[in-house]
Amino acid sequence: MLPSADELGGVLTGLANRGFPRAVTPALSHRDAQPFLTAGFTVHEHLHLLGFDLRPSRQNAEPFAAPLPDRFTMRHGRRWHERSVIDVDFRAFEPFWRFDQTALREARRATPRHWYRVIVDAEGVQAYAVTGLAGRRGYLQRLAVSPDAEGQGLGRTLIDDALRWLRRRSATRILVNTQERNRRALALYEGVGFEPEPSGLVVLEWTR
Repeated sequence: MLPSADELGGVLTGLANRGFPRAVTPALSHRDAQPFLTAGFTVHEHLHLLGFDLRPSRQNAEPFAAPLPDRFTMRHGRRWHERSVIDVDFRAFEPFWRFDQTALREARRATPRHWYRVIVDAEGVQAYAVTGLAGRRGYLQRLAVSPDAEGQGLGRTLIDDALRWLRRRSATRILVNTQERNRRALALYEGVGFEPEPSGLVVLEWTR
């Protein structure tokens, strides 16, 4: 259930009394954003929301398995990868969107099941992805590639791996969101076969 604008107003008053100058929401549908807007939040950014049908069909019966260049290896993400993963994230995203350790762990706990994968070379982690599963719906929670390793198919390989993991668990659909101005990410997702959903998402912010 959505909070009411009055309930949100009480929360914001509490934040202001505790000295917090700003609050932001996760990505919300336009419907879910309404009580936040009424309570005084404004739109920080619009996001594309894209979906991919995981059910067998003539178009996407199996994902394309892109081979990794020989210098790279894909592995399960572990706690000792966190420092390198956060460094990749820092270099891949602008400041507002960067993950710290807490955000990374929250992304992995956001759904009942998740799949955490890293691609490494001799220098360390060069790309990673977190995929979530809730019921029969999957979510590509996070995908980041080091700028030093762009253009070598790492993002595509991680997406293919995520699709296979979800299909093995009988998921029927996966969703992903990305910034409207992130043309590189949008081209990657559309190249794999993701299609725009009827309505995008918004991230909202409140400032004192």
